[in-house]
Amino acid sequence: MNLLSDLKELLLPRLCPVCGKLLMQGEDVVCAFCAIGLPRYRVVRLEDNLLLRMVWDRADVKRATTFLIYNPHSPYHRLVIDFKFHGMSDLARRLGYWAAMEAAKQGFWEEADALVPVPLTWWRRLRRGYNQAEMLARGMAEVTGLPVVNLVRRTKSRQSQTRLSGEQRRKNAEDIYRAEVPDEWRGKRLVVVDDVMTTGSTIAACAKALNEADESAKVSIFPLAFAGDY
Repeated sequence: MNLLSDLKELLLPRLCPVCGKLLMQGEDVVCAFCAIGLPRYRVVRLEDNLLLRMVWDRADVKRATTFLIYNPHSPYHRLVIDFKFHGMSDLARRLGYWAAMEAAKQGFWEEADALVPVPLTWWRRLRRGYNQAEMLARGMAEVTGLPVVNLVRRTKSRQSQTRLSGEQRRKNAEDIYRAEVPDEWRGKRLVVVDDVMTTGSTIAACAKALNEADESAKVSIFPLAFAGDY
């Protein structure tokens, strides 16, 4: 470790976002103890699983995987809260990297050409300083070498999804996303990346937008965490 790194560790010590303890050398994202208890979501079949079945009535999605179980009552939910609301964009990138490494063990990336992050409204991105889905995708790109392409855009604002029921989430996400697929990306295998999938309304709406923009596209989804049944 060089002098600059030593000074950075001294002035800005790295803390585990789950338990708050100081991260030791060699520990990344979370401490070793919290890493052992990380609530991983085990996807057995990439072409037929609960995530896919939740969106099949709304979009043509070929494959799906995820990395974590999201439980708002678990201390691990702080991982999402920190990179989504507390400005910790690098945490999102590192979690995306970790998630991509796990997905590689499943062979998920064998059917992928590009990563497509779920977009934010311009004002939310301005306020936050970044799009957390794009930061997750950039972490995944470090593992896979895949390009991150912003093919989907928000056409209008909507009410926050946080306190809405399943049906309200679905209606709230309708017709607010549009996709533009240039010739170089037509017919490609596109992976839509998001932070947390609850009812699937947002990620399904983005997948549907890609379906409509290019009927030949082969769309998959990869939310970092899944808050559905497990």
